[in-house]
Amino acid sequence: MRCALLVVFLFISVQNSLGARSIDSLKNVLEAHPQLDKQRVDLLNELAFQHWIVDPVMSEKYSRQALELAITLSYPEGMAYANRSIGVSNWARGNYEEGLNYLMRAMLGYESIQDTLNIANVMMNTGLIYSEQGDYVEALKYYKEALNTFDLLDKPKRHINTANHIGELLEKQEQFDYAYYYYSNALRLSDSLDFGYGKATAYMNLGSLYKKKKSLDSALYFCDQAFRLQQENDDWHGKATSLYVMGTVYALKGDLVRAEEKLLLGLTKAVRVSSKKIRRDIYYELNGLYKLQGEYKKSLAYLEKYAMLNDSLLNAEMLRNLVRLENRVALEQKEQQMQQQEHELEILQQEARFDSILLNVLLFGILALGIIGYLVYSGQRLKIKNNKELLFKNKEVFESQQALAAMELENSKLKEWELNQKIQFKNKELTSYTLNFMQKNELLAEIKSVINELKKSQDPETIKKLNSLNKMISTGSHIDREWEDFRRYFEEVHTDFFVGIKERFPDITNNELRLCALLKLNMNLKEAANILGISPESVKTARYRLRKKLGLSTDENLVDFIINLEKELVG
Repeated sequence: MRCALLVVFLFISVQNSLGARSIDSLKNVLEAHPQLDKQRVDLLNELAFQHWIVDPVMSEKYSRQALELAITLSYPEGMAYANRSIGVSNWARGNYEEGLNYLMRAMLGYESIQDTLNIANVMMNTGLIYSEQGDYVEALKYYKEALNTFDLLDKPKRHINTANHIGELLEKQEQFDYAYYYYSNALRLSDSLDFGYGKATAYMNLGSLYKKKKSLDSALYFCDQAFRLQQENDDWHGKATSLYVMGTVYALKGDLVRAEEKLLLGLTKAVRVSSKKIRRDIYYELNGLYKLQGEYKKSLAYLEKYAMLNDSLLNAEMLRNLVRLENRVALEQKEQQMQQQEHELEILQQEARFDSILLNVLLFGILALGIIGYLVYSGQRLKIKNNKELLFKNKEVFESQQALAAMELENSKLKEWELNQKIQFKNKELTSYTLNFMQKNELLAEIKSVINELKKSQDPETIKKLNSLNKMISTGSHIDREWEDFRRYFEEVHTDFFVGIKERFPDITNNELRLCALLKLNMNLKEAANILGISPESVKTARYRLRKKLGLSTDENLVDFIINLEKELVG
């Protein structure tokens, strides 16, 4: 049985080198091979690879099974491959920090077994994540290292994939001519090798490039060519991206029906591959599309989905910055340690040279002066020894003090940075929530305005239904519940603001506290009226009453007073 399975496994390995292996055949071989050995690790890793562009979630599942077994078997090749697969599957779904973590593990694994080709593969995958995170300098460094290695090893298909990624990086920086050069080079080489995946990616990238250059018909042509090849290759991630680009192009052309069709189809593909980034971008486009069509309920639903997913990606960005700061601090500390060691070595070498010269002189003196020279030599050696010990002790004390001071300074900087990052993040959350709050109320007000216009020209029965709909909209505004959410976000940034005002002005009402919060954010009459759900005139009246309750004179500015009030309360 073992021999038969080995023959089948070797046969599949040959088929893989020819690009003919199927997922179903791999599953069948895996089911027929229950032994917990290296062959099973290789089968699980190959299944994970085949799922990269089809189902990243399933890819990670197979990879983790392979990793667990490879660790048990102490199988370094299997562990490195599994870590790389987990990294790529997380990249495909937008989990960039998790992906980067596993790719770094894969890099260390391949370096330990000196696998040059796979080191380059991991570099290319790492460049993808840095590119998605907006760190273009770091991404380009990894891409170019990978490209040079692929050229040295004569791996044209890997060269094609990397060239496509470099073009994407340049396109993001609006270096369109350079991006076109890399895309065209990838397409030409893919065509000569009949490399379908490379051609599809190049076509898709050219479609995106021509969209940005406002050549919409050319953009649609290239996207259509890409989508056809992606269907043949069963590339779900690629299909989702092509459909998204086609949807945005049709929207720019004013063909909203076809734009909606492509975007919704692209959304199903993005959900299939669990891509947060593509889903977020499609939600944003659908929000604008339905707003143009007057379908405000759908527009609002997609706006809320976009905001939720975008906030999730912002949180990942904050985590990325923190991790990268920690890595940078660790690297700087390592460099300082190496410099200190080099300096210590140089001092020891100088001391050794000095001691050698002095020893030669003393030996010559011994020969010349006899007993007197010997006594001088012995005394000098003792003096040197004592001086070295004293110097060494002083040096140890000085270096310890320097290291302690440097560590305290780094900790202080890190704490200050973390505090600033936390405040910036809370301000982003408050601003994002306030904008979503305003957009929702504006959208509801716009719908009510449309209903009021329709009531002017409809029969009584229709007017009755419109009034009922208007009442439902008013009932669904949830001002009080949303205010509690707003208050929670506000107090996380401006701690004890409400408590301080209440203690200083006990007669102030809850509605006046809401107005104080909006004035603290420097909102105008229209923005405050929109959030409070009242008219601008009512806001004026409320501000007048608030001035009286706060005891302000006519020449004192209410907004400046509220903004500066927090400083007085904290002081």
